[in-house]
Amino acid sequence: MLEQPEKKPYRVFSLWLRIFHWTMVLCVTFLFWTGLYIGDPGFSMFVGKEPAEAINSWFSMEMIRRVHFGFAFILIFAFIFRIYGAIRYRGDRLLPKFRKRLYWDGLKQTTLHYLMLPRQEEHRVLRNSLARTSYLIVYIMMFFEICTGLAMYSQIRPESWLAIVFNPINLLFNEYQIHIIHHYIAWFFLLFTVAHVYLAFREDVMEESGEVSSMVSGMKFYPQDPEDIEDLYGKRE
Repeated sequence: MLEQPEKKPYRVFSLWLRIFHWTMVLCVTFLFWTGLYIGDPGFSMFVGKEPAEAINSWFSMEMIRRVHFGFAFILIFAFIFRIYGAIRYRGDRLLPKFRKRLYWDGLKQTTLHYLMLPRQEEHRVLRNSLARTSYLIVYIMMFFEICTGLAMYSQIRPESWLAIVFNPINLLFNEYQIHIIHHYIAWFFLLFTVAHVYLAFREDVMEESGEVSSMVSGMKFYPQDPEDIEDLYGKRE
């Protein structure tokens, strides 16, 4: 029986990032399901009762809209604090380093790893290139989701400052087009979540690096220093 090398703990995720992660999970979950209700109240499968009644019910359209808007603003503030955390904490900078050879080599090797294909060499990294790229896409999509959501929300009071700020979106697209964009991005988040959870558990089982528990404890475990260790302790570039 081969002896496993002793692994050292590395604090990869700050408390700030972990709080944002679970806040985002909670918000996106409520936003997705309340968004489905707002878009199609019939999906709730209520029997003997009009699911789209306006008021006087815990599951009325009025209440569901309030819940949706409430979690939307929580997510917006969390997103702002996430940006601050990326500035404040060195290890929370998840942007891909396109200029480095390590990024492109890692992208290829990680893809082969996920496809169960043999790799020429193994890279030990804090966050693989594919993960960094996917997180960047998620944040970009979240930005557009927030903008389209606020553009629709601001139409409630066209004279408000919010409507003035997001009026360019309403000029570029009509209300239906904005709704469709918002809707498709929401489904993107669902598909990403399924893939993200699967790959996290898969990596945890195959590499035994504490991938799943790291978003609670902040710690990952490696037999030696990862190649991108400077992202935690190195000098600013």
